[in-house]
Amino acid sequence: MKLMCNSCSKFCTSKIPIFEPLSLEEQKELISKAQHLDYKRGENIFHEYDPVDKIIIIRYGKVKINRYSMEGKEYVLDILTEGDIYGEQNIFSGKVFETNAVALGECGLCLISLTDIQQLILRKPEIGIKILSMVGQKLSTANELVQLLSINDAKARVAGFLLFRSNRIKEQTIELTRDDISAYINVRRETISRKLSELCKEGAIKLEGNRKIQILNRDILRDIFENEM
Repeated sequence: MKLMCNSCSKFCTSKIPIFEPLSLEEQKELISKAQHLDYKRGENIFHEYDPVDKIIIIRYGKVKINRYSMEGKEYVLDILTEGDIYGEQNIFSGKVFETNAVALGECGLCLISLTDIQQLILRKPEIGIKILSMVGQKLSTANELVQLLSINDAKARVAGFLLFRSNRIKEQTIELTRDDISAYINVRRETISRKLSELCKEGAIKLEGNRKIQILNRDILRDIFENEM
């Protein structure tokens, strides 16, 4: 069950580039109107076909964005981490969410309503420009993922995903389960485990338990990935 957070030690807006033009007082005003919610692992944050009436800022933890095929197969479209924002690409469309959002472990969110964002843009047009810039960046990221999924070789796809994810989160350590990686890049879980072991033996990565993958040599991963492009 989601819980209302009693306090936020930091403004979640301070972590998001689109809110940089706001003064401290304006950030306080925006956050005072926002919902601050905490979720437990496996809880749904929104469902496909829910109305897009808010943007979501990740205060802490991870959130999985996914979709299911008619046959029930899961496709992971993104894993959001602290400071990420979601929903800004659709808040002016008047449409519904085309994905689901699920908490991966405990996580905390700020939910800012569409109405508050629209009023903010009327006062600060530069916010709207920054939102458009973020939408462009997300389209570029989506194109990278499409290119990655076009590669048939499983090892190259895993290597490319590790580079993609590392660049996405700006970290050398990736914390994802084999099942989530499988749903992300459409490769069987058993194959992912096998290819990760191969990359580990080659010195490209280090495996820490079942969830942590540390990148040791990006050049090895890049060579494997680019040779199949």
